[in-house]
Amino acid sequence: MPRQARIDVPGQVYHVMARGIERGSIFCDEADYADFFKRVSIWFKKSGSKCLSWCLMPNHFHFLILRGERPLSETMHHTMTGYAVGFNLRHGRVGHLFQNRYKAIICGLEEYFLELVPYIHLNPLRAGMVKDLSELEGYRWCGHGAAMGSSPAEILDRNTLLAHYGACENEGVEKYWQIISEKAERILQQKFGDTMPGGDNSVDGAFPLLGAGKKEFPDQRILGDSIFVESVLHSAGEAMKKGRKSPSQVLEEVEIFTGVSRVDIFRRTHEPAPARARAVYCYLCKEEAGCSGVELRRALRISDSAVSRLAAKGRIIFESVRDSQIVNNVP
Repeated sequence: MPRQARIDVPGQVYHVMARGIERGSIFCDEADYADFFKRVSIWFKKSGSKCLSWCLMPNHFHFLILRGERPLSETMHHTMTGYAVGFNLRHGRVGHLFQNRYKAIICGLEEYFLELVPYIHLNPLRAGMVKDLSELEGYRWCGHGAAMGSSPAEILDRNTLLAHYGACENEGVEKYWQIISEKAERILQQKFGDTMPGGDNSVDGAFPLLGAGKKEFPDQRILGDSIFVESVLHSAGEAMKKGRKSPSQVLEEVEIFTGVSRVDIFRRTHEPAPARARAVYCYLCKEEAGCSGVELRRALRISDSAVSRLAAKGRIIFESVRDSQIVNNVP
């Protein structure tokens, strides 16, 4: 089944998750954690997004993000790609680090939000990395200590988070502590972990209500009732229309990106530079201008199968150059 397009709308709260390929480790030492944390911190500031809950685990991570003006996809791509390249260099490995795309699901239910924050923060306790809530407050790569006020807030927007739990700071902390204490007690009693109703402890089990045949969730990318889902989809549609580029805009960008003129891009030649630029143009026209295969076939005067091959090649070229820029530009 084709993957659904991500919904990326300002002002929505997203639960963002990703794990290592084949469930392998994505953080092997403190330097890895620190590098990822530094990168995501930079992009939270750039994007205007707010972090309401977070946790880094050896083979996966969770963030609860209030999306700012800049796209969530931009923040996650720059963070994950730059980190993966750096990780491979540090550890002498090659290939993908993360399993597929990150998951991002909009959370439109206040009651689910109140449970989701402690669920994310309790990951180290479920995994046996800490023995109780006291140790969890001292766990460096989780937002629980910041939520309680016992450690620096850093990326956690504590005021926004606690406002969901109470009218003032003390009330917010008290309510948050009540919920997380109850969940922690169940974890310690059961020993094998506290799951959200119907779920499991994996990244995939973080949204047990999805796919359960409930009418409240007509779109698995969004947690909310039908009215909320429709409003989000409408907003997303408007945002996509506003953000769509024209083929001529793409062509101008490709000229700048590759240094190849538009005349050479459309010229039928096997010279390396124009061929690479043509591939990038084909890829970006599909991705950013929404051009169909038929439109590209006619514009480039190639076959349908050649369009697919050219777009695939263009993606590799474009991402390779862009990723090298990300590594060089991010400390």
